[in-house]
Amino acid sequence: MLSALVVLLIAQASWQPAYGQSLVDENGMQQLLTARVEVNSQTRAERLRAAQLGFNEVLVRLAGHADVVSFEQVQSERRNASDYVIQYSYIREQGKTFLSATYNEERMLQLLRQVGSSVWSAQRPTVMLWLAEPSETGARGNTQLIARDSGHELLAGITEQASIRGLPVTFPLLDLTDLLAVSPSDVWGRFEGPVVAATERYAASGTAIARIQPTEQGYRAEWRLVVGGLHTTGSVAHADLHQLGVLFADALTEQVAAEYAVSFSNSEQTDVRLRLVNAGSLEKVIAAEALLESLGPVVKVAMARYHQGTVEFQLRVVGNKARVEQALELESRLQQIQDPWSRTQNDVLEYRWLH
Repeated sequence: MLSALVVLLIAQASWQPAYGQSLVDENGMQQLLTARVEVNSQTRAERLRAAQLGFNEVLVRLAGHADVVSFEQVQSERRNASDYVIQYSYIREQGKTFLSATYNEERMLQLLRQVGSSVWSAQRPTVMLWLAEPSETGARGNTQLIARDSGHELLAGITEQASIRGLPVTFPLLDLTDLLAVSPSDVWGRFEGPVVAATERYAASGTAIARIQPTEQGYRAEWRLVVGGLHTTGSVAHADLHQLGVLFADALTEQVAAEYAVSFSNSEQTDVRLRLVNAGSLEKVIAAEALLESLGPVVKVAMARYHQGTVEFQLRVVGNKARVEQALELESRLQQIQDPWSRTQNDVLEYRWLH
């Protein structure tokens, strides 16, 4: 029965634009497409103003880069931001009123491609932040780790802005296991080895190791970021700790997006063949196809053949097969198959379905 159904699917298969689908599961994409803006009233004029602010917020979130709002065509479309809204509602919280607006996915992505911007799918790496600061005792050279439940102003700024930018972040428990593996001096010195190793127990795809130190003008954050093949550093400064956290989250997002977002500006498209084993049911085949369609660099997907639990897909991608491998590093349902004894380069990507 499965063979007959698969044969039928193959016979009907054609190149389908991946961007006709959501970039990821419905709930994840819904969050990226929804903005919440504080309003002074529920008048039409105030709603239009909030829709324009939300338009900018969602575009930046989808592109991964704040400079997308400087494009002339984006500024022109911003005047018609309400045309992009597919639903909205008002929310009352702590005496304030917010407009919650959800924007049309297809139109927003089309605009980004038209202006040659990058597009960052909702399948994004979760970055764990290890933070150290001078000890409260004031003893010279003493440092301490910043706990997730400390109520630290910096953490509030980071989490709020990371949510706005669409960057998943988390913080270590700092339980006995963490404290035996990582010392405050490891984080202060931004030593990758022990911190990255300690992060492996968590469901995080990357690690940011930062030290926060007071300066004459306020505070300064210096960090080292490790996500996949990306190893980079950065720093920001501000007089206010909360705003320092905002700048920190912005800078981290820009760095991660530079690695994972796909640019459609003068990018060549290539065909990539992907083979998936352990796909022994129609449900797995359909789920795998949907997963591939959700990947940022994938433009089109077609199933090429199926035989005894192994399915092959033909992908049209922006860039090359390395971009597909990078995107799939974040996917827990697939495991790449590599032959350590092979001396020849295999043009076909091979993966095993785990669930």
